[in-house]
Amino acid sequence: MKKQSENNNKYKNILLFLAYTTLISYLSIKIYLKIIKLKKYLGNKKPMLDLTIAPSPEFILPPSEIKQKNLSYCPNYTPKDKQFSEIPIKYKNGLSIIVTAYKAKNFIKETLDSISNQTYFINNTNYEILIGVDGCEETLNYLYTIMENYSNLRIFMMEENYGTYITTNTIMSIAKYNNLIRFDSDDIMLPNLIETVMKESKNENIDSIIFLMEDFGNSIKISWTYGKFLIKHWIFDYFGGFMPWICASDAEFFERLKFILTLKKIPIILMKRRIHDNNLTVNKYTTFGSKIRKWNHHYIRNISQNINKVNDAIIIKVIGDFYEIFPKCLNENNLFFKRQKINQSINYIF
Repeated sequence: MKKQSENNNKYKNILLFLAYTTLISYLSIKIYLKIIKLKKYLGNKKPMLDLTIAPSPEFILPPSEIKQKNLSYCPNYTPKDKQFSEIPIKYKNGLSIIVTAYKAKNFIKETLDSISNQTYFINNTNYEILIGVDGCEETLNYLYTIMENYSNLRIFMMEENYGTYITTNTIMSIAKYNNLIRFDSDDIMLPNLIETVMKESKNENIDSIIFLMEDFGNSIKISWTYGKFLIKHWIFDYFGGFMPWICASDAEFFERLKFILTLKKIPIILMKRRIHDNNLTVNKYTTFGSKIRKWNHHYIRNISQNINKVNDAIIIKVIGDFYEIFPKCLNENNLFFKRQKINQSINYIF
């Protein structure tokens, strides 16, 4: 009996050893696969993206891929000192409102109406509304039917679906006024938004202005508008605009310039942000906690440590190809003009 008991214990020990060995092997394989997956992700492998959102170049694009996607580098300006003693370009005094639009057919009319109804425009005509359609034919066709209803409106169609930040870089590069407002095609301006921020912009010491927004739709909250803001045109050009990312480029922009920009925060609700499933902050591939946003925010957290002087905050601006759409009254012969890349500058041909 004693021998049999010893044999049973021996078999139990063998079985336990095999079970532990199998478990360790299984966990090792899982860890190994996770490491391989992480290496692929960090090794410039593009994540799977939902086709209902605007895909954009991943992270910082190499020159070869910039060329493949019909993108170009827009020349930027090198400051001589922190006082920015020489501003390279003089812009006209006024306001350019830049709106980027992807699948915005159901929202953009309400957005344009809210812009047109601004109290600021009662006594001011030195403004323009520039819409960059990010390669979406449906949105473009709808805008073509309503564009005659709005003053000072110009519509540009991006030749590819570049993403909101490259589209913003592109349209801001052709804006003619010294003040820029970035806005989204599914949000609503309250009637006093532009009057309020333009009053503050007269202070020469202020480079950029943000304000409060209130959500409506699937969620309701109040937050600062880091993605919608007023900024001096030369500042945006000076520092190369947005990173060519699919999300979080606005957060990166303000983090990169936080020791350089004089940012004014207006603690007043001046707009309403629409929340829907296609928002970059809601879509599962670009929402908070998504892999691509985690990578971008990891990059952002390290920015401040590497910026010791003004030149460190300058990046190369990435812009895309586009053409302009004219209203029906001027477009009997399907007339448009197209940007032609000559010496990396913006030139127009008919």
